[in-house]
Parts: sequence; C-alpha cells; structure tokens
Amino acid sequence: MAQSLGRQYVHSRDGRVRIGTLRSLESKGLITREPATAPPAYDNGPAQDRIRLTAGGATAVSALLAAPPTTPASATPAVPPAPATTAPTRSR
Repeated sequence: MAQSLGRQYVHSRDGRVRIGTLRSLESKGLITREPATAPPAYDNGPAQDRIRLTAGGATAVSALLAAPPTTPASATPAVPPAPATTAPTRSR
C-alpha cells in the first residue's frame, strides 16, 4: 500500500486487490501493515507499506484452505418434466 496526494492505493505485481478489502481485513485484525518496507512502485518513488497476515489471518486462511469445496446452490429450482399427454380416446 502507498499514499499519494492524500489517497491510499494498492500496488500488486500478482493480482488486483481492492483498498476496501484491505481496510476490511485490517479492521478485523487479519492483516497488518509494515510501514515503508516494500520497494517503491516506480523509480525514485517512496517506499510502500508491506501487507502481512497476522496470526489470526493465517489461521483463517488455513481453515479456509482445509475446508471441503462447496457446491453453489442452484439459483432456480429444478423443474420437473411435464407429464406426457396422450391423445384422447373416443369410446363408441
């Protein structure tokens, strides 16, 4: 994480992470910041804050990884097939 012109932003080499996600995780005590420990995002730029999992965050991630995969619930219930119709028979 870094700050420029009074705004925080996230710089990641591997994937996108929203600043709101980091703030939420930080407020729950799952991550912590190490100020000015990450290299700058650009030449001669300021050092960035490194984000690390706390012990509680590591426990939460390991529990998530150990959990069996879940199957998503179907958004619409299965529709039973319509009953077969037969042509009406005429009696004599």
